[in-house]
Amino acid sequence: MRHDITPNPASLSHEEMNDALTAGARLSDSQLKRAATHLLTSTGLPGRGDFARHVTLAWAEVPDTGRALVAEVDLTAVRDDETLYLTGSDERLLNLALSYGRGRPVHLDAYLNTFGHQTAQRVLEAHVIGMGMEGFLTVSAGGPELDKLNALHAELGIGGDDQ
Repeated sequence: MRHDITPNPASLSHEEMNDALTAGARLSDSQLKRAATHLLTSTGLPGRGDFARHVTLAWAEVPDTGRALVAEVDLTAVRDDETLYLTGSDERLLNLALSYGRGRPVHLDAYLNTFGHQTAQRVLEAHVIGMGMEGFLTVSAGGPELDKLNALHAELGIGGDDQ
């Protein structure tokens, strides 16, 4: 990408949009915005044209990485866009991201039991980021119960990205 021309948000791939969203969150210096972005980048929304309608791009100087494309997204507009199709998981993650973006995190127990363990781990990571504890606490999946579940899934031939 040339650094003097700001691309159309709809032209960005999923990875490029995630990078721009992450750079924008980092520049915001807001832990809650970084938490919201951590959730948003785990959805299937970035890289979609209907999502891109609600994104503004700009070039900015990012500490330690230099000039980077940064993205700002209007999460309320994304949520309210009735033409934008959301899966159940993406909708729940978007609602959580919106709550962090507004500075009013919701009670996580209402959400965590509806996700697989990988998505639940992502939500807990976002919560750690939002609390300002990133670098002090980590969230990792594992343990005897997860090992039993994974063994059962393997035996049954069940598998997927969000086990």
